[in-house]
Amino acid sequence: MRSKICRFHIILKRIILTSVFLGVTNVNDSYSQSRESLLKAGYIEKFTHFVKWPESTSQSALADEFILAVIGKNTLGKDLEELFSKTKIKDIPVKIKYIKSIEEIKDCRILFISGSEKNNLEKILNYTTGKHILTISDGIGFGITGVIINMFSEGNYIKYEVNRNSLEKSGLILNSLLLNHAAIISSDR
Repeated sequence: MRSKICRFHIILKRIILTSVFLGVTNVNDSYSQSRESLLKAGYIEKFTHFVKWPESTSQSALADEFILAVIGKNTLGKDLEELFSKTKIKDIPVKIKYIKSIEEIKDCRILFISGSEKNNLEKILNYTTGKHILTISDGIGFGITGVIINMFSEGNYIKYEVNRNSLEKSGLILNSLLLNHAAIISSDR
């Protein structure tokens, strides 16, 4: 257990140091946006190490590929594809899938919800709530609305919040190491 804690702290320190080194400060600057995109993609990859999906999910027909879907405007560029071309989730190859409709969500285990989906967020969450789908976003207010993990910028740092109610309904288990570094929020969802 102690080695897991040390490993998590090392990973978190690397992400924070990378964030400080890259100086993610001005999100209007396209260069800063690409750096911020890379950091957020890195966070998503690191989150996967600390999530446990129910056994029924991992033994399903989906076990030959792990689908990470992106709905809405692709704000993470090719960073997710690059990261997951070299990385597996739970020893399963990852397929990045760009989707446009709620019906396409059904096969994914991780759903990144772009901030451009603000008008569709309620419909998306109505579909994903109670399913074994890890919802992640970086939209303002998306966490309190019901997204499980929502990333946000604070000063020069990327931080994240976890919606405890949405997490409980999903049946997913987040490692306490991940939860200890999150802002824990609750909602009625």
